[in-house]
Amino acid sequence: MRTPAGLISLMETGVIDGVIRPLMAGKEAQVYLVSANGEERVAKVYKDTQHRSFKHRAEYTEGRKVKNSRQQRAMNKRSRYGRSEVEAAWHNAEVDAIYKLNAAGVRVPEPFDFVDSVLVMELIDDGEGNPAPRMVDIAFTKREAKGLFLHLIREVVKMLCAGVVHADLSDFNILISAEGPVIIDFPQAVDPANNRNARKLLIRDVHNLTQFLGRFAPELRHTKYGEEMWALYEKSDLQPDTPLTGRFRKSEHKADTWALLEEIEAAEEEARRRREALGLPPPRPARRPVIREEIEETPEESPKKEGRGRRRRGGRSESSSAGGGQQGRGQQGRGGQRRDGGQRRDEGERRDGGQRHDEGQRRDGGPRRDGGQRRDSGPRRESGQRRDSGPRRDGPRREEQRPDREGERVRREDRVAAGSASEGGEAPKRRRRRRRKPRTSVKSEG
Repeated sequence: MRTPAGLISLMETGVIDGVIRPLMAGKEAQVYLVSANGEERVAKVYKDTQHRSFKHRAEYTEGRKVKNSRQQRAMNKRSRYGRSEVEAAWHNAEVDAIYKLNAAGVRVPEPFDFVDSVLVMELIDDGEGNPAPRMVDIAFTKREAKGLFLHLIREVVKMLCAGVVHADLSDFNILISAEGPVIIDFPQAVDPANNRNARKLLIRDVHNLTQFLGRFAPELRHTKYGEEMWALYEKSDLQPDTPLTGRFRKSEHKADTWALLEEIEAAEEEARRRREALGLPPPRPARRPVIREEIEETPEESPKKEGRGRRRRGGRSESSSAGGGQQGRGQQGRGGQRRDGGQRRDEGERRDGGQRHDEGQRRDGGPRRDGGQRRDSGPRRESGQRRDSGPRRDGPRREEQRPDREGERVRREDRVAAGSASEGGEAPKRRRRRRRKPRTSVKSEG
């Protein structure tokens, strides 16, 4: 067996005496059976980020804060230091949750040490010295399943009252010891007061218990303990010993948002009067006041849409003409019955009551543009003619009309040379750029 590096450091510091054997491997950690102070304990070694298979991690870390502002900024920026701090906070979450739940009376493993991302805890046994089995590995009778379910529901209530939602509670994370069930695995635990997903996660935890134990007691599948305890928690009426019935009806009461807006406006008005009494300028309004009559508009007062598309020539919209030959939704026929019960327009009738244009008529009454005629009755642009009576682009090519830039440059250089020669001097010679030779290392002779 290969001993992990994290356990070697604990053996060197004397936290544990030795490693007995691997016990279990999970999605994010490996559990080893170790010996410490003459008794058997459990060491949980967390895996690195790239070796974990836990999904949707952001859903569980929402609302987690650290006291150090520098660490919080680094964690938000996801820098190298911030990622290491996020990893450390993920490991510390389980330790904090176990200590909190242990103080609240929830049956969880007792923690001993937490060093270098290794958590040393109590070994949960079956009464004979062997590690306790998981709940998924045991078959129950109907009576045992009902009693175990009610006991676990009471444990979930204690956890919620202590401010912890397990968020991954299932038959795989519950050990059955000789004294009763023990809940394990808390790194993804969330705070119900700071996490918006707490209600969904709590209901999912209770649903997992209901579905598993409902195999042995089918009547448990019709209970709604998760919704009931969350409704009591929202009202601050949930206590560790609060009786639950398992029945829940969703409230159909709609929130009165207008009452809330009126309360806000009343508070703003009170602040304005207070400042005026002190001789201070009125506060800057944070928003425009909302008037109920402006928003509550009756269907009769709401404007109706005239059409869905823009008008085109011929009295048809772009949306209807784009469909081509389709006579369904995109194009309406003539002279038939409409969907709203009205009469369709005739072939020659327009929306404004006028007459449609005939085949050969224009809007101004003149002949249509056919036979080579333009709007101004002039000849069409044919046979190489442009609008300004110049030649078309299909005449000489652009390359033939470009100036001879190379010849112009040569002539300009000749003029410069001739001007220099007329002043009595020689024509300037073109300087050639000398190529630099690469340096060669010369060895010294002695």
